[in-house]
Amino acid sequence: TRPPITNYQQCAVSSTAEENSEEHPFLPLFIKNKYHTGDYVLFKIDIDSPKIENGNIEYILNDPNPKIDELFWEHHISGNYLMEEWGASGDLDQMSLRQSYDYFLRLRQKGIRAHSWV
Repeated sequence: TRPPITNYQQCAVSSTAEENSEEHPFLPLFIKNKYHTGDYVLFKIDIDSPKIENGNIEYILNDPNPKIDELFWEHHISGNYLMEEWGASGDLDQMSLRQSYDYFLRLRQKGIRAHSWV
């Protein structure tokens, strides 16, 4: 039988593959290690930490076969007027909305159905 769906919620995760551990998994590596042919992988990333989120996204963008079919990401950026109430500017990724769109475009160009929300 197939293992159950995996869900990490409110746990500490790593921002790079080098920091991967049992206690602090690096989610793109976890996905690759658990993937079985034919799996549909939906990755929702909302960690509220630009360093961790961007580390995961950059890894996915540079991985030739990330095993992710669909991705939902709340990209916390300073250039989005909807994020003004979210937190201090130091808690936001210092980039424009256009730069954020470029991330999503690159994910889609890899064949990943990438979606944003706020």
